Amino acid sequence: MDLNFFKKLKLPNIKIININRNKNSKITLVESQTIIEKRIILKDELISALKNQNEAQINAQINSGKYLKNTFLEVGNQKDYLRYFCSSIFYLDKIFDIIEVLDFRYLNSNLEKKSEPTFSLEIEPFFKEKDNLEINNSLDFFVSLHQHLESKKDFIGKHPKLGNIRSKFEFKIRDLVDDLIYFKSKIILITEMAGQGKTNFLCDFVENFLLKKNAINVFLTGIEIKSDDIRQSIIKRIFPDDDNITFSDILEVVEKICKEKNEYFVIIIDGINENYNTKTFSNCLELFISDMQKYEFVKIILSCRSEYYKDNFINLENSNFSNSLAVIDSLMKRNLDEKILEKFFNNYIDHFKISYSHINRDVKGQLLSNFLLFRIFCETYENSDLDVIDNIYKEELFNNYYIKKTTEINNRLNHSNGSSLIGSFDIRNFIKKVVKRMIEKKQYTNIVLDEILDSRDDKELYVRFLDENILIKRDLIDYGNSIFGSSEVVNFTFDEFRDFLISDFLIHDVYVNSKKEFTDFLLNEVNKDSPLMEGCSTFLFYKSRKSINADLKSAISAQVWFKNVFAKCIFNVKDDDISVEDKGTLKEMLFDVSIQKKKIILNLINNGNVKNLNIDFLFDSLLEMNEDEYRLNFSENFGTSNYRYNKIDQDDILSFLTEKLYSGWVNTENRHKLFELLIYMFLNDRSYSVKELFEKYYFQNVEIATLKLRKVMNAKNEVLKNEITKFIQRYGISL
Repeated sequence: MDLNFFKKLKLPNIKIININRNKNSKITLVESQTIIEKRIILKDELISALKNQNEAQINAQINSGKYLKNTFLEVGNQKDYLRYFCSSIFYLDKIFDIIEVLDFRYLNSNLEKKSEPTFSLEIEPFFKEKDNLEINNSLDFFVSLHQHLESKKDFIGKHPKLGNIRSKFEFKIRDLVDDLIYFKSKIILITEMAGQGKTNFLCDFVENFLLKKNAINVFLTGIEIKSDDIRQSIIKRIFPDDDNITFSDILEVVEKICKEKNEYFVIIIDGINENYNTKTFSNCLELFISDMQKYEFVKIILSCRSEYYKDNFINLENSNFSNSLAVIDSLMKRNLDEKILEKFFNNYIDHFKISYSHINRDVKGQLLSNFLLFRIFCETYENSDLDVIDNIYKEELFNNYYIKKTTEINNRLNHSNGSSLIGSFDIRNFIKKVVKRMIEKKQYTNIVLDEILDSRDDKELYVRFLDENILIKRDLIDYGNSIFGSSEVVNFTFDEFRDFLISDFLIHDVYVNSKKEFTDFLLNEVNKDSPLMEGCSTFLFYKSRKSINADLKSAISAQVWFKNVFAKCIFNVKDDDISVEDKGTLKEMLFDVSIQKKKIILNLINNGNVKNLNIDFLFDSLLEMNEDEYRLNFSENFGTSNYRYNKIDQDDILSFLTEKLYSGWVNTENRHKLFELLIYMFLNDRSYSVKELFEKYYFQNVEIATLKLRKVMNAKNEVLKNEITKFIQRYGISL
């Protein structure tokens, strides 16, 4: 037998025995050598290795841009839930502190009046037991405590004689019951849409809680785990250069540390959806977690994009450990208050080193109402001085973002950072193929991945891209009972970005090859019933403005949706890019009774700081209107509090200007123009309030107000001029 065979096996505790035969055929066993001694892992060595692994993972996520350090805001209970989960014994005192101050005297007074037995939490046995709590008996304790308090909550909630006070006292226990779910659970699954901060959340938790608390945990990502060998993947992350360690060896030492510290060992896997072999990984992950249930000291945290979860990992909820699984399905509270939003905004702006002197309130609102758009904005304008942010300019934003991110992605994919994966390709070509396929099939979701790959050899690299970025994603479509099974498909996470790319392809590829194919596509696919209507019509408008091709501009301006898109989008064009032709088109639209004017008028009113499409443009147009044109295109677009459906709120304008009139605010020409607007509102319904406010303004600013009245007396509208004449006569004003 060749001894070198055994040397290659690297098995622990294997000793090689020489077998010698003497001349009498007696066999003697002679110990020749010990090839491998059992690897002894020291506690301090493992603690240090785990700390290094966590810090390395944090740094990797910072370098990849997935962890935005110091931007996380604790706006819900989710981080508390993870604290309770990871350090349950430590936080148990918090639960009992709350229990001790619960007061049920009013409840019992009501019960006594109804001759009902009084209520008691009967918590004393748990008080006695908690002081002896250890890792090896803690989970049973938390399960029992949860069941006990849940039964007490149900007793109050279902009591037939408590009436309206039931909810008040049920509420006192409800939060405790909800919190204890995380004390008793062994697995937490975090699901959330792309771009909503899963990695940010977990990295912040690891860095600012687990590491600072010297907890025992390992932090991995789904992409770096070998789908069919999770244990070996964990070993390699902790001891990357040591081939003589088993997972059992690590758990043996971990258990000793956990018992000494009375803390759990937490295995964190962020982005389980990013693993390349999803089906294999899903099954192996279930088996791994199931096996870990026999270790009381092991807990597991997973995160997954919610778009992938149902198709790929729902088996976790149907497993034998489902009773130990808690799900956090949202990381962001809805309807955050303004102070939180302001802090969130400032954290991101500071992190990306964006400076500005002023930001429009509506623009800020748009960014904060869509965190994915805000993230794109910040990444695009990182390290920029934007001066005044008066518009998002999405066409410019998406164009710059696309160039920046595809360059970064190509660099990252072609420098595989220690992975065995290598390749050289342009991700732009891949995205272009997705868009082309969408246009060819007239299908804007679920493009089959294999149909757009030149070679299956590169599939894993493309999957890495799809699972790591936030704009284009990989999904699994299950065809139910079909013999063809499931299929991997590609989708854009952000519909507006998809529409931006489709519009670009239509102009620079489809139109160049066939004008007829281009116009047919617009007619059939960019219409009121199409998912492309809002986005593509907008981006086609912006992109056509940059073209010098008159036929292309004519083809787009001929679309039935063009005027409405123009009215909406022209105010998002930079002021320096507004042409004489644009101003002429908008003036025509102001005189066109078939076009809704509300937004046009409001945009012109609010555009006091630009030189082209501003409040003066509105005034000049109104001066040219006759009585009927004025009434239909201006006056009838205003409504008072009770009659303002789809109209400009006249009362809101008056309330704002009344507040500003006496505050010293009216100190610039642009602000005086807002009071000039009141003159043009003299013909509005219930205009007595308008005239009353202008009167107050007039006598505070006689000289300026006289000039403005004199100007409007040049209007074509005789009815308006008559109304002004009555006004000046009433107050003895001389023009």
